[in-house]
Amino acid sequence: MRHQTLGVGKVIAIETTALHIFFPARDSRYAVKLRWPSAMPFLSKEGVEPEPWLQGLTSFAMDSATGRYALAASFMSHDEAVATYLAEHPTAFNGSTSPRTDSPRLDRAARWREACAEWDAVLGNKQAQKLAGNGKYRELARRALRVAACAAQIPGMVETDVLEDAFEPGDEVSRYFDALVGYLSVPSPARPRFEKLCAATNALGVPPEAAWPMVTFFPFAAVPSRHMILVPRSASAGASRLGCDLQQRTAPNWATYVRLRDLSTRLLEKLGPSGARDLVDVECFLHATGSRRLPTAARRAKAASASNGRKKTVDGAAAKVQEKQ
Repeated sequence: MRHQTLGVGKVIAIETTALHIFFPARDSRYAVKLRWPSAMPFLSKEGVEPEPWLQGLTSFAMDSATGRYALAASFMSHDEAVATYLAEHPTAFNGSTSPRTDSPRLDRAARWREACAEWDAVLGNKQAQKLAGNGKYRELARRALRVAACAAQIPGMVETDVLEDAFEPGDEVSRYFDALVGYLSVPSPARPRFEKLCAATNALGVPPEAAWPMVTFFPFAAVPSRHMILVPRSASAGASRLGCDLQQRTAPNWATYVRLRDLSTRLLEKLGPSGARDLVDVECFLHATGSRRLPTAARRAKAASASNGRKKTVDGAAAKVQEKQ
């Protein structure tokens, strides 16, 4: 929706007498509350192209103090988050694959890439499909454990002993690897294949906190250009700070995964010009964004002062518009 003065925005809520719209140009986490329906002459959809970033903003909540919808206090725009990330990690996308080099972030990226390289070595080039087709599930499990061991020290990953217990020979393990191979066999798996993998994972009896990594880690290691891993804490925190509510539940589900996949696609497009190659880089970016401490009061005041001049014109216009409407 385009406003004559405030620019393009996203409609958050429609009430009997009010219309709530978030306008990025205001540089505020609060949506504007316009009188309804008198605001209609100032609004138009004509010529407004879909904006993926705006469409992805879903974590608005009513602020009882102001009576307006707002993003979380920790919200960062994509541009702000990318700029901060690159300032803190100037060599983040330099292609390094050696672990424990410069920082914990690079260590995280290197471990993911070690796992990807190990998958290529022991299960890539359709080796996983051939082993499953020949019923060699014990060997499949042994090699999968080698892949997982590369990333075992990343917080939130499945612990090695949990994975070893889950891969004890049995029909459940066979069904899990059949579901995994089926999931990887098509370029873009749809809901039935994902839910089949979820069901097979659940049958392994892994702890609830290990469910999401069990479903998403091996596809991520196999094809990091296409499949995203969901590490519950970091994915949820990073997405929330960027204004996206994954609607995450403990049990893996298609709705949450689609939200993560859509967000990850947008982030890869945003990070690509800076050198990001695939979803490994996106995962590390999300983790760093979600882990970042909130600015101190002094830093917030300084930032507010620096942006005050830019905001005055738009905020003044917003106030006048609301008075008229």
